[in-house]
Amino acid sequence: MITDWVDKVAEVWGTIDNGKGGSLISYKIFSRAEYPESLSEFPCVLNLVTRAPKIQYSAGGPCIAIYDGMSEFHLAKNVSKSNYPFILTFFEKIIVAAAANLQLGGAVEHFLLAANNPITLGVLRYGSEEAHLGLVVSWQVKELMNLTVSS
Repeated sequence: MITDWVDKVAEVWGTIDNGKGGSLISYKIFSRAEYPESLSEFPCVLNLVTRAPKIQYSAGGPCIAIYDGMSEFHLAKNVSKSNYPFILTFFEKIIVAAAANLQLGGAVEHFLLAANNPITLGVLRYGSEEAHLGLVVSWQVKELMNLTVSS
């Protein structure tokens, strides 16, 4: 179930070097409801599942749920072009972190960056805050589900 693995995505991103002598702040959703009302620390990451899963049922076998999600990497406090060298270092860091955690510690069948446009550079906003630079990372999780269904 999503509650078993979505915070593991946050943990993966939380292992990434923040370029400032520490690790990225990566907010969790379920184990600790820590999404902030406003962003006070940069860089940081917010993770979301973007739509209900595609389900593949199997009579007497496992059911497969495929989720699409995204992670917003809020990397700079503003839109200054001087932030680009810092931001561009995160492309490789993100790819390496995802590749090292293909099953989120055994919680899922796979955790993969999206095949098309996995990492997009852009101007982000969080709530009513000022625009700032960051990356949007699209990913997919395939989960085997054991369901008990009665008629």
